[in-house]
Amino acid sequence: MVRSESDDAINQDITSRCVAFVVALDGSALPPPVRHECLRAFVNAVGCLVGGASHDMTEVAARTLLEHAGAPAATLFGRGRRTDMLTAALINGLSGAAYSFDDTYGEAMLHPSVPILAAMFALAERRPVPGDAFLTAYAAALETSCRLTRALTVPPARAEMAWSQTGLVAGLGAALGCGKLMGLDRQALEWALGIAVSEAAGTRAAHGSMAASLIFARAAQSGLRAALLAAGGFTAAAGAIEHGFGFARVFAREADLSALVADLGTRFELMANTYKPYPCGIVIHPAVDGVLHLRKIHGLVPSMIERIALDVSPRAVALAFRPNPATDIEAKVSLHHWVAVAAATGRAGIAEGRQAMVSDPAIAALRRRIDTVGAEELSSVAARVSITLTDGRVLSHTVQSCSGSHDRPMSDEQLTEKCRQQAELVIGAGRAHALAGLCWELAGLADAADVARAAA
Repeated sequence: MVRSESDDAINQDITSRCVAFVVALDGSALPPPVRHECLRAFVNAVGCLVGGASHDMTEVAARTLLEHAGAPAATLFGRGRRTDMLTAALINGLSGAAYSFDDTYGEAMLHPSVPILAAMFALAERRPVPGDAFLTAYAAALETSCRLTRALTVPPARAEMAWSQTGLVAGLGAALGCGKLMGLDRQALEWALGIAVSEAAGTRAAHGSMAASLIFARAAQSGLRAALLAAGGFTAAAGAIEHGFGFARVFAREADLSALVADLGTRFELMANTYKPYPCGIVIHPAVDGVLHLRKIHGLVPSMIERIALDVSPRAVALAFRPNPATDIEAKVSLHHWVAVAAATGRAGIAEGRQAMVSDPAIAALRRRIDTVGAEELSSVAARVSITLTDGRVLSHTVQSCSGSHDRPMSDEQLTEKCRQQAELVIGAGRAHALAGLCWELAGLADAADVARAAA
């Protein structure tokens, strides 16, 4: 591609301009809708951080790593103990990603909140941080994360689908959020960002394994570590984003660096954040919506179903075509499992993703009666579902925008209930109810770490 002088001018000092935005961001200047959206993301993520604490993968990591951990300094969500900050960021980040119930930046496959919060909470217990300051740093981290992934993947940018966007950018966002909490100046914050760039990683080959969630956990830990190192004087190269051999060049076929700085501070990409009503890959949700609609309207039971035909986005086929998941972790990214379990039970919650459902012979039989086609004209929030009944009738429904998408967002009440239900699995109904309410009060708290302690 031929570059022009105007391109070069636009792409200069991208890293320093992002850092300047983070340093200058003032909570009192955040527009009320932006503050509220950050709170929505916060409530959603705290529920995930607690809800995944008892997942098998979190137990394996905790059992393995806590033996080697340092002095207790930070709370482990959903557990009765503390550990060192870096280990807490990792284990809490893993917990938050365990059920794939996290948020999604609606323009791309980015799930920013869990890694950012896992890092920031681990740091916040070192000394009291007012809730409003915590919310402001969180807003800065969310915004830069969304813009970073837009610069890599959203047209006119082009990138490989093989990369995990969360693995690439959430650690950078976490470094900036933690750095702002620590009051780092522009030089140190640029070092933190550069250090985090040097550790960015994560491939989609890990999908269906515990390592997929570890990508999120590692982003949390690397972001926190980057901020701590920078605060101690550890340096990184200047211009880590736009450098000729830097972040954008490595991870995008063609980056759109203008997306990082265009209207920065006046227009907020984080407003495109969305929240999942089902604990599975976001590209699966439209088909689940369609099946649940037909089941409810027509009173379907599995014995009535001959075949299920799905027209879904090409991205759904690429990321979630997994007809025969063997484990609950594989099922998180199995279009076939979630359509089958929704058709069989009329539900699509955490219980429906557990191993007992994955191994159920009736669910497995229904999975085998699902045909899937990728349709170029369908977006990742759309699907067409046709169910052929044993009596020969064909029932069809088209989902243009799935529940939880930008056009059909979850309400505040639904997010509160989602947070409460996840936390209840681990800390009990009474404490879960109190925790969900406390999350909405973040901006007024004298110490943001009160939320972490309430989630222990």
